[in-house]
Amino acid sequence: MAEIVAEEKINKAVDPQNLSEGEKKHIPEITAPESIASGEAFDVLVEVGLIPHVMEEKHYIEWIELYLNDKKIDRVELSPERKKAEATFTVKIDKSLAGKSVNLRALEHCNIHGSWEEFRSIKVS
Repeated sequence: MAEIVAEEKINKAVDPQNLSEGEKKHIPEITAPESIASGEAFDVLVEVGLIPHVMEEKHYIEWIELYLNDKKIDRVELSPERKKAEATFTVKIDKSLAGKSVNLRALEHCNIHGSWEEFRSIKVS
């Protein structure tokens, strides 16, 4: 599987209000609660594309990663046999972050169109 190299460009939406066709197929969509209690585990669903990305032998999403403030939570390896380019991650936010907002960052890699990222903030109580 491909690893990100330091020089690789990470793609993101140029204008989030007017996504291109390519962006609609590659931008990771993060589904998570608006707020969460510190110390409690919760699930984060990352789906690739507002328009579902194809998962075919010649064109597919190789992996999806989730980060919490710059710390990698996990990576899920995908293959063309998967019907959907998505992954669910279980996250537990440390109690020291209570009263703050944290950033989730989803990063995915398409075997043809490279890496794409998206962010989402959640409040911690």
